[in-house]
Amino acid sequence: MRLDRRDLLKSALGGIALRAVATGIPASILLNPRPGRAAIGDLADGPGRMLILFASNSGDPINANVPGTYGAGAEDVAHSADPTMAATALQLSGRPYTAAKPWADLPQSVLDRTVFFHHATYTPVHQDQPKVMRMMGATDDDEMLVSILAKQLAPRQGSTQRLPLSLGAKGGSELLSASGQVLANVGPTSIRRALGGAQGALASTFALRDRDIDRVYNLYKEHGTRQDLRLLDAWARSRDEVRTVSEALLSRLDVIDGDNEDNQVTAAAVLAAMNITPVITVHGTFGGDNHNDTGLAREAAEHVTGVARMGRLMTELDALRAEGVLRHDVIVSTLNVFGRTLMKKGTAGRDHNRGHHVTVMMGNVFKGGVVGGIERSGNDYVATSLDPATGAKGGSVAFEDTLASMAKTLAVGLGLPMDAVDKAVEQGVPVEAAFA
Repeated sequence: MRLDRRDLLKSALGGIALRAVATGIPASILLNPRPGRAAIGDLADGPGRMLILFASNSGDPINANVPGTYGAGAEDVAHSADPTMAATALQLSGRPYTAAKPWADLPQSVLDRTVFFHHATYTPVHQDQPKVMRMMGATDDDEMLVSILAKQLAPRQGSTQRLPLSLGAKGGSELLSASGQVLANVGPTSIRRALGGAQGALASTFALRDRDIDRVYNLYKEHGTRQDLRLLDAWARSRDEVRTVSEALLSRLDVIDGDNEDNQVTAAAVLAAMNITPVITVHGTFGGDNHNDTGLAREAAEHVTGVARMGRLMTELDALRAEGVLRHDVIVSTLNVFGRTLMKKGTAGRDHNRGHHVTVMMGNVFKGGVVGGIERSGNDYVATSLDPATGAKGGSVAFEDTLASMAKTLAVGLGLPMDAVDKAVEQGVPVEAAFA
């Protein structure tokens, strides 16, 4: 079964989402404001975090240019000679590393919250992206990790919907699924048309605010507990705050002029602030399927823009949080179907590498650093085993469990309790060293 774009837009961007933005009250409470109910307790116990995931079935060469693929033990790794990709010293939470210049150019405040997790995906096939999203069979009910996360996090966040939302899937194996349904992609221009403009839906927030806050407040005053009223006071936005939120989101929507990756990043930040869903995916390009890439020129050009785009998203999220528009922490991460070979073809291009991939995780919960590493295998490199306590390469997490351990680390970072993490991903262990 396929959930089409119109249905997805209707469920994600309908009136309840706008009412939640206008009031500050979580959508789940607006839908059922009965005092003292379990959902209020779930929210009060501490919400999780949101995830914006850069995903692609191209198998981009992120893994070739990050900390852990330079220096001792990586002497034969091929790197572009382009000055924009020069090996550059950087620090992650006070520890020295080397990476391609685009990574080193990120603000130190971002680098100190960035983890580079070396692992394998165990496939060299582009069409296996859905399998990688299911952690190659390690997830509960063979469900996509993003769908499990959205379902688990939505009640804790008070999000409008429990389905992940894709802004950049290019069709086929990049489309998301949940509970057997294939989910349509919703492009940034569709988001802008649904919400933006002087006469758009976001412009109606004042009337929505007054009506809903009065309705819920009166109910809680008559039938609620003191905790219910305290939570309502903490959630509720003033009229001035609503004006700030509306103007901030509208100004960002107004600049959307297409469905490319820059516009996807802008739309993702807006949707995160609106708490539409806990999980949003965008398309990320960092060199693509560059089998024949003389001098790694394509890799260089697309790394410069791709890494900068991730940095811009982090800066945008920080700004929205500082303005009081975004009320949740957001993790920004990457996941490709596989990595690329590191030495086999030198600088003439890179082939598929089932044995090495790097997931980049950025967020306030993380301590900047590197998890795992690489070692020679045949005519190239693969990911090593790793130590879950220190993150160092070599340890009790076997090569075969590195993908699942990455998934568990991400799930813990998003705020899932360990029993839910262990149920969601049946192999591997989270890496303690990844957390601040």
